[in-house]
Amino acid sequence: MKIEDFFRNIYVQTKVVDSGDRKIVLKCYNSSTSFKWYFISPAFRSYPYTSSPLERMSREINFFTYKWTNIIVPKIIDFDLDSMCLYREYLEGREVSKSEDYFELGHSLKYIHSKGFALGDTKVENFLIPPDNKIITVIDAEQSIETDSVSHFAWDLLVTIFSISYKFIKNPQLFYEVINSFLDGYDPIKEEAKEIFDIKYISLISLIPLFNYSYLRKAIERFL
Repeated sequence: MKIEDFFRNIYVQTKVVDSGDRKIVLKCYNSSTSFKWYFISPAFRSYPYTSSPLERMSREINFFTYKWTNIIVPKIIDFDLDSMCLYREYLEGREVSKSEDYFELGHSLKYIHSKGFALGDTKVENFLIPPDNKIITVIDAEQSIETDSVSHFAWDLLVTIFSISYKFIKNPQLFYEVINSFLDGYDPIKEEAKEIFDIKYISLISLIPLFNYSYLRKAIERFL
């Protein structure tokens, strides 16, 4: 598996279904994706990932049914415990791409953390910019947990940074611009900024391209 696909391929369990008058999203948790999470979890013990279909569905339902005001989440239509599938609202949106999008992504992640949640799987593909270009849409939360741990918040930041680093692998200077925008939006406290480079995260930090890692260090310094 290519490094840039490391987290991206996890989303194959989801498909869009046309129900006639509207589109809905069908997500089944009892799939090959469970094996992928089982494979990933031992390598990244810094975060309590789960491969259990029931637990992943429960986490996602818990997150999507929280009363959010500053982010958009899909409404749950139905779920089936026998098939371990969830039906939810289909939301329009475009991918996070512009510098200002990354600022909003950072700002939204900070808001999520302030409400006592971490997402665990914060790759950029799990967020959308709605048509009105306003608040961020979260479309995947199956690894979310309720927590107030700085370590879990720092892990969320690092997974997002890792994801961004491969989007801009051929343009480190643009990566630096985007990461600064993301960090400005999030505004990490000193403890979170320090935690990102903790030795326990070496398994993920070591996968960030060298030039981008150098720019990341530079971007984080102003928060230390």
